[in-house]
Amino acid sequence: MSTPKVSVIIPNYNHAAYLPQRVHSVMKQGFHDFEVLLLDDASTDNSPEVIADLLRTYPDIVFHQNKTNSGSPFVQWNKGAHLARGKYLWIAESDDYCAPNLLQNLVESMEQDEEIAISYAQSYLVNEQGETLNSYAENLKFIYKTDAWEKAFVKKGEEVCREWLIRHNPIPNASGALFRKSVFLEAGGADPAMRLNGDWFLYAKMLRAHKLAFRPEHLNFFRVHAKTQRQRARATADVYRELIRINDYLRTNIPGIDKQADDALVEIASWWTGSLPYQVKTRENQKKNRALYQYFKKKKPRLALHIVLTYFIIGGRFLFNTLGLLKPAKKLRSRLFPGKYFEH
Repeated sequence: MSTPKVSVIIPNYNHAAYLPQRVHSVMKQGFHDFEVLLLDDASTDNSPEVIADLLRTYPDIVFHQNKTNSGSPFVQWNKGAHLARGKYLWIAESDDYCAPNLLQNLVESMEQDEEIAISYAQSYLVNEQGETLNSYAENLKFIYKTDAWEKAFVKKGEEVCREWLIRHNPIPNASGALFRKSVFLEAGGADPAMRLNGDWFLYAKMLRAHKLAFRPEHLNFFRVHAKTQRQRARATADVYRELIRINDYLRTNIPGIDKQADDALVEIASWWTGSLPYQVKTRENQKKNRALYQYFKKKKPRLALHIVLTYFIIGGRFLFNTLGLLKPAKKLRSRLFPGKYFEH
């Protein structure tokens, strides 16, 4: 059996509705030198029936079924990486889909330079019905105030970490990226203890000593489940503890990043403040938030006042929404403070 150039890892959990489109978009790639590993994490929807149909259509797919749920998508990422035989890894998330030339473009980028650890393409954000919401290029320009993603580039990872990764994760999701397997394993894979930011932390570990390549073509369709994503992000304090850990890692491993790391912590403190009204009110979570308050008050002046204002603003949002004025208010805010807020 010949060794494939790419190992496609499709980690599925309760995405039966999207899985056929995902798999079909993989199998229709113009680049053919790949294997497909389909991993199901003990789905409770009708994924087993959908997968059985797909395996009849594509008998070369290698299927692995977990008897119990792993509790983290990153466990599945790592499992797939260790099962993979290819030089490159493509973690094709089960609810996304792609253009037929995605692999061809990303492999070409990777083959330019052995120091490239991650190559990725631009993404369209789509909703549950597959309708296009916007290009992720808009998000990147809004966040970073640069046109860097308008053309292809290869950039040193240390610069990526210092300029971009310390503030945000510029890679919207793994489905649009190709990883060099040796660097993925060298970095220790994704951290399964992280619930939301294991990808961001993985990219930091992979890029601190390697390069990032980008293609501006829109080749990936990233399905955004806006409501559930927002709820997960705001539900507990854990996401902000993860961001502090990433900040600490980059501060330790990237020379000359202290100023950017300090600025990023001020921004993270603002995110945390804005999340407080939406978080669960368990004793354990309140304990974590008290510790975060002690941490962030050293980074952000007048933090207590910001918290009070946040609750006041949230109350105003609720009132505006009740009166049907929330959307016009957001549009007005975006015009009054251009570059600070989206209209939506």
